[in-house]
Parts: sequence; C-alpha cells; structure tokens
Amino acid sequence: MKYIAESLLLYAVTDRHWEGEKTLLEQTEQAIQGGATFVQIREKNLDDAHFEKEALAMKALCAKYKIPFVVNDNVLLAKKINADGVHVGQSDMAACNVRELLGPDKIIGVSAQTVEEALLAEKQGADYLGVGAVFPTGTKTDAIDVPHDVLMQICKAVKIPVIAIGGITKDNVKELAFTGIKGIAVISALYAQKDIKKAAEELKQKTLEAVFPKKYELSSDSAVIFDMDGTILDSMPYWSNTAERYLEKLGITPEKDLGDKLMNKSLKHGAEYLRKTYSLNKTDDEIIRGIKDEIIDAYESKILPKNEAIHFLHELKAKGIKTALATATDRNMFQPAFNRLGLSQYFDYILTCSECNTSKTSPDIYLKAAELMGSAPKNTWVFEDALYALRTAARAGFKTACIYDESSVESKKELQETSSKYFNGFDEAINFFITKS
Repeated sequence: MKYIAESLLLYAVTDRHWEGEKTLLEQTEQAIQGGATFVQIREKNLDDAHFEKEALAMKALCAKYKIPFVVNDNVLLAKKINADGVHVGQSDMAACNVRELLGPDKIIGVSAQTVEEALLAEKQGADYLGVGAVFPTGTKTDAIDVPHDVLMQICKAVKIPVIAIGGITKDNVKELAFTGIKGIAVISALYAQKDIKKAAEELKQKTLEAVFPKKYELSSDSAVIFDMDGTILDSMPYWSNTAERYLEKLGITPEKDLGDKLMNKSLKHGAEYLRKTYSLNKTDDEIIRGIKDEIIDAYESKILPKNEAIHFLHELKAKGIKTALATATDRNMFQPAFNRLGLSQYFDYILTCSECNTSKTSPDIYLKAAELMGSAPKNTWVFEDALYALRTAARAGFKTACIYDESSVESKKELQETSSKYFNGFDEAINFFITKS
C-alpha cells in the first residue's frame, strides 16, 4: 500500500458535521463509489474508544475498495489499528519521529504552507504533502492561505507528491491546473453534498483535468507502442534476481552475473540455460513454473509503474492517441499487476510475444500492433528500454524512444545513438512532446 502517487487524485477527509439519514461510514462509501481514491479519518470530538471503533470500521471499508486509509494526527491510534498511515500537521509529531513509530512501510502525510516546511517534511521522511488552504475555507479556522504560485514552487521543490487542500470545489479546481499537484483533498465538497456519489464523480473528472491538463498534440495518424517491463513498469529489479532466488531455494549458489546472462532470453531459453548450466534434475517446464511463481508474486503485490508513466498514458488517452502494449512477458503473469494498478484502460491493444509466436529480435510484434492501430511504422513511436528491442524497431522503420531503466547494464551512449529520442524518464518524454508536437 506504500505506493500512493496515483491514489492521491481525490482525497476524502471525513467530517461527521453533515451526518443525517446516513452515517459517516455510509457517506464515505458513497464518496468512494463515486471516485474518491484515498480516505483520511478526521475526528476532533470523539473520545478514544469511539474514535478507535470508527477508525476500525473506516479501515475495513477502505480495505474493501483497496484504497489507502490514514488517521489524522493520532499516530498512536494509527499504529494500534495498523492503519495504512497517518497525516500530521506542523504542530503535531515530526515526520521523522512518526516514521520511527510506524516503520518504513506506512504512509506519512504532512501539512505544509511554505517551501521550507515542505523540504523539511520530505527530508524527515514524509511520503506526500498536503498544501493549503489554496482557496478561502471555513472548515479550518486556523488555515493559512497559500497562493497558487507558492503551491507551484512547493511542487517543483520536492520529489514527493503534493495535494492541494482548502476551499476546493468542482468549480474552482480548474484553477489549480499546471501547478504540479497530484490531487486534491476535500471535505465539504463531498460530505456537504446531497448526492455524495455524484459529487465525487463530478469532482474526480474536474480534478483529472486539473492534474493532467491537456498540454500537447500528436498528429491524428500517430500511434504509440509501449514495452512493459523496464519501460512502463519498474519491474526489472525483480526480474534480474528471480532466477537467483529460484536457485537459492534449491540450495544452489548462482553465478554472480546470472541476471545479465538471462536478461534478453525468453523464459524457455532461460530455463534451458539453468537446466544445463546447473545440471538441474527438472524439466524446462518445471523450471519455468518455479521461476513464474517467483515473479508472479512480485506482479501481484510489489511491482509499480515508472514515475510519470501513468501521467503520460493518461495524456495519450485524453487525446485519443491509439496505444498498444507489446511485451515479452506472458499475459497470465503480468495481468495481476495491470488489474491492481488499473493499467489496461490505457491500451487499445495488448500483445505478447508468446501469443504472437515471436520475440523482439523480430519486428513482428511491433508490425502487428501497428497494423491493429491502423498506423504506418513511420508514424508510430515505439517506447523501449532494451537496446536490442530498440534496434529491432528502428530497423523496421519505427520511431524509437528509449526510456532509461536504472537497472540496465547497457551503455547509455548506445541507447542514445540507437533511439530517435532518449529520455531518462517519462517526465522528460512529456516535456518533449509538449514542446515539439
């Protein structure tokens, strides 16, 4: 649950002030059903016993919908009920002390109003910042107004995600476009509404437009093909040591550069290599199943998208640009990650090498993807991280974009020379297509 950047879009802060026919828990479920992506329970007037009871119920609700749940201010309660994390203000416990109490895997949010406070919170271990109030608000009488230029400065100064809070409504959220925020936190914009689910639906759509403003155009006949592992997903560190973990479970010490030797091999060829090199008394299919068990576990619970990858995919989808995924990984392996991260919605077509009976030493999978999208290779970008795949696509007439992967052992110089464009990350790709399209 530590990965939160994409969960901050519509952050609901509870307030029982508007309880009526429905309980706070029921109201919150309506907000989640309408699109809330994160919940913070905020209680100022309940005694400890009632607060704990409410927090446990809210935690169960959020677990049901698989969204993060944090407690406002009360670090000890967050620890006691094993919440996903806590949000603290400037007058509460310092983030570094919170981290000591909660451990490395819990979410810590910190309120900030200045660049200095933001940088300090980041240094002390905060996972995200809540900045505001960005508009006049009556919910918090002690809130300090944060001008939008200061909000933008904070977003640029820190690497952790920033959400805006304070006085935000579906009508004024558009004013936060281009500030760099990853989402908004709201109270009355949800809980004070008669139809909370509908309010959440409308607010989420408006927030998407503010967080991912439409900033660039690609020609109508353009299309984009993406590799998955090492390009869209930050999965190569898991792949690089999967065979080592498999051999170690068998009581075998692997060679130090085994990951490098297997990097560009298919599972079938990799299994054959392991069987012959280590004299394994197993069939290739048995070895493949053992390796798959290791990596499937990572896809199910650990592997995350590359920074800004979803932002870029969202921009393409918003513009109606056709996209395809072309991966050497079998569908049944990566599908749990796509389900967990909601990635399938961004691709018009998903192709795998096994289903196409090919590998990326041949351009067949790229040509098939382009054919499905009705795009000529010269009008189609192929995003890859592997040198051999970039060369394959380039030889077939595609425009190639390298997204550098930090786990790569390949020469940056060769990657740069092979690619039409080289990017250290998707943030650079976004900037290029914004200014050059």
